[in-house]
Amino acid sequence: MSEYIDDIEITDDVFKRFYQEETEEKEERIKKEREDIERRGYLPVNDEFEETMTSPQEVVEKNPRKYIIEECIPACKELWSKNIYTFMVSDHLNDGECWIELDADALSDDNKSIYLGLDSNEVKKFSYHIGAMNFGVRCVGKEAQEKLLEIAQKFEMQDVQEKLGYISIEKFLMDYCECYEEYENPEYIEMKPSWEMENLSFDELANYMMKYDEWQSSIQSIKTLKRFCKKKLSKTLEELVKEHGMILEGERVYLSKFHYDKHKKYVESIFEDNNSTNNGTNKSL
Repeated sequence: MSEYIDDIEITDDVFKRFYQEETEEKEERIKKEREDIERRGYLPVNDEFEETMTSPQEVVEKNPRKYIIEECIPACKELWSKNIYTFMVSDHLNDGECWIELDADALSDDNKSIYLGLDSNEVKKFSYHIGAMNFGVRCVGKEAQEKLLEIAQKFEMQDVQEKLGYISIEKFLMDYCECYEEYENPEYIEMKPSWEMENLSFDELANYMMKYDEWQSSIQSIKTLKRFCKKKLSKTLEELVKEHGMILEGERVYLSKFHYDKHKKYVESIFEDNNSTNNGTNKSL
């Protein structure tokens, strides 16, 4: 029995030493990475920072320094204060530039116009994928931080946008409460994936792949569609909304209190603007 216990103690001691060595190696690696980041001109990395792929808007806003590099934080906060949601930001791998990505659905029509009107000589505008609207600067460090904030200040206060902050009552009932029925799509067209196509030349295959991609993103690729079915309502709308932790106001169902509070902030800003106009004062002063 004592021999068995000694073996356990030895194993435990070996594990502790291994874990300590591994931790020390990790800390040394992180230290060198951060030194390299500063050497390349970036602002110092704060201890909270952790690179993640995606996180909910509410979570990021509560602790931006955990998810966003220092260069982008002031600009992101400025955008959030105007109910503009950010989708992604640059990291320390983007040598010589910093940028912020917005979802096209996250912008009002007025702010989309402001984005399109940004001076291309001063602002780098691009998109990594469909629906993305990026703006950036060709520098890093404090200069990048100041320039990104200056760009963000050009945008206007807006209401939270549909899909991101709220949905229609019908969509809520269909997507969250299964109040729908399915029916065959009259526009459906079947297409085989390119790897199942045989005896095509290189040019024919390339042309087919383009058509297949277009088909996949069209309604013609969907075999069955859904439509609202009131008969499947099991409870009152108010009860269902409450069960899902959402907020009903008018024809909108806000996805959470976080989004609803942002909407209220927008409404309050309109009243402030109206009062400023009626009193003959300028809100920007």
